[in-house]
Amino acid sequence: MTRLRNLLERIEQGGGPSLGFGAARSARLPAMALIARCSGDVDAALAAAGEAADAVVIFAPGLTPDALPDLGGRIWGAGGVPLQPDVISGWREAGADFTVSPLAGAMVDAIDLAAPGMSHGVRIPDDVDGNAWRVLAGVPIDFLVLDKSGMRGRWTLTDLGQATDAARRTGKYLFVRVAAPPTRNELLALRQAGAAAIVAEANDLGAAGLAALKAELTALPRPPMASRRRMPIHPDLDNPAT
Repeated sequence: MTRLRNLLERIEQGGGPSLGFGAARSARLPAMALIARCSGDVDAALAAAGEAADAVVIFAPGLTPDALPDLGGRIWGAGGVPLQPDVISGWREAGADFTVSPLAGAMVDAIDLAAPGMSHGVRIPDDVDGNAWRVLAGVPIDFLVLDKSGMRGRWTLTDLGQATDAARRTGKYLFVRVAAPPTRNELLALRQAGAAAIVAEANDLGAAGLAALKAELTALPRPPMASRRRMPIHPDLDNPAT
């Protein structure tokens, strides 16, 4: 089992201390994992992620596995990389624990189904229809990323409904990428909707912003079991014939 998958399962089950890194480890798991997205100035982003982030995802299109900065003992992955065998093997050899890829062009041969050594996620397309939900529910990936980084203002019920749909229709772990940190009430609503992790831009929030967000995630009450991940619901069953 990958370190990311182990962390997500332990958060879901509510057991044991955090698998964070560094000397200061929380005795309490957060209600959702905090993943710091490191783009732009990657070194500065990694410094901002500090010990607050449970994992980091490196999003630097020009960066190759052999040019990575020192990642220490972090749980880390590569973002925006094609899910193709030669690309994934390079990141696996560099020590990546997970990848985040576009759904278009993703290849099954890139995923080691017999002995999974990496976790894989894809970004939810902007135009999700019934057929796309079937594909997302059936493919052998571990998590989906709902990108709400372009959203301005507070969360609405419509926005929250996108997260709920993704979690209940697919049964995958759901990561929600945000720009501004959600309020405490919004975080609780996202967790109850089925979100397993919040992805935040490290250089935008900075060390203080990420630490504050992690504190909020750790202080959140646990959702009831019924709110956690469910088995996928077939889209056609949402509107049964009468």
